[in-house]
Amino acid sequence: MRTLLVGSLWLLAFAATASDTLRVGSHLLVAGDSAAQVRELLGRPTRVTHHRARRHGRGVVVLTPASERWIYRDSGREIAITLVDGEVAEIEQRP
Repeated sequence: MRTLLVGSLWLLAFAATASDTLRVGSHLLVAGDSAAQVRELLGRPTRVTHHRARRHGRGVVVLTPASERWIYRDSGREIAITLVDGEVAEIEQRP
């Protein structure tokens, strides 16, 4: 039991943190903000990845909205902002 607890704590310590908010100086970036607000607060992303709108699985077409993931690198950490239809859907930070 103790091994399971210690293992779980290690995973939590090194896992990426996903949230709905990000503090940038004195401003707060939240889910639902526009892509323009992200650019204004964080500037130009280091990398942008695009995700298609449809996925095929087991003979069934699953419709998912097209999204973009903007990656920022700052002081050794990585911030990933997922945008769906031009709005922030998820904010993820990695050490």
